[in-house]
Amino acid sequence: MSASFKIEDMFSVVGQTVVVTGGGTGLGKGFVTNGATVYITGRREDVLKKSAEEINADAGFGGKAIAIQGDVSTKEGCGKIAAALKDVETIDTLVNCAGVGRAWRVQCTDHNDPDQVEKLLWDGVEDDDFNYTNSININGVYFMTAALVPQLRKASNPGVVVISSLAGLANQRSMGSVTYGTSKAAAIHLGKLLAGRLHPFKIRVNTICPGIFPSEMTAVSAGGHEYKDLAGPAVKAAKRSTAGRPGKMIEMAAPVLLLSSPGGGYMNHTVITVDGGRLMGAGIHDGIKVDDALMT
Repeated sequence: MSASFKIEDMFSVVGQTVVVTGGGTGLGKGFVTNGATVYITGRREDVLKKSAEEINADAGFGGKAIAIQGDVSTKEGCGKIAAALKDVETIDTLVNCAGVGRAWRVQCTDHNDPDQVEKLLWDGVEDDDFNYTNSININGVYFMTAALVPQLRKASNPGVVVISSLAGLANQRSMGSVTYGTSKAAAIHLGKLLAGRLHPFKIRVNTICPGIFPSEMTAVSAGGHEYKDLAGPAVKAAKRSTAGRPGKMIEMAAPVLLLSSPGGGYMNHTVITVDGGRLMGAGIHDGIKVDDALMT
C-alpha cells in the first residue's frame, strides 16, 4: 500500500500518547488539538490543572490533556513521574520541555569594560546557579528519557524531542547568562548522545533550539498560553532577527508535531533552529555598540 501524501496523514498524531515535561506551557495544546492524549507534567499543580482545562477546551479528534504533578530536577523525581505513568502501556513521544534559567547576580552595563566584566564573572555566579540550571536542563532530560524507555520502545514510531535553546549555539554577551547557555549547549549534545544510546530501540531523538518566544521566562503572562510585553533585551533582540519579531506558539508547536508524526519518522539526531533567522546575527557583538573606528 502506497503512503498517503495527505497532510492529515503525513503529520497526524491522532491516537498518540505523549508526555510533555514543563507541560504548564503551551506545547501540549498542539497535540491535544490534533487528537493525542497528552500527559503534562510540572511542579506547580495549580498551573498544571489550569493548563489542562484550557487545553481540553480546544481538544479535537478525541485528544485530551491529563495533568501529573512532578519535578524532573532529580532522578527520584523523574522516577515518580514514571511511576505515575506505569499503567500507560505505550508512549509514542516524549517532549523534554522543562527548562529554567538564572540571571547574572550583578549587572554589567558595558560588556567591553574589563573592570565590570571581572566583577561579573566572579560575583555574578554562584555554585547553585549551575547546579539548579543543570539539574533541570540537563539531568532532567536524561533521567526522564531513561525512565520512559520501557514504554517508548513499544511504540511503532517512538521519538524524543529535546527543547534546548539558541543560547546553546550562539556566543552572546548581551543576552542570557553563562549558566543558562552552558546548560543548553549540554542539552544539545545530550540529545545527540541519547540518539546514539537509543539506537537499539529505534527511538529517535531530535533537538529544537528556539530563538526568542514570549514565554514564562521572557515575558508577562496575558492569560492561558499567551504572553505579552517581552522583557528587557529580548525585545530588541527579537527585532534584530530576519523575521523582526518574536516567535509565535504555533511556530514552536509545528516542528514538534513534525518530529512526532509519520512525516518526521526518518528524522533522527537532528538539531533544528526555530529562531526567525536570529542565529545568523547572534554573536559577541550582537546588541553591543562597536567603536566607529571598527566599522566597515
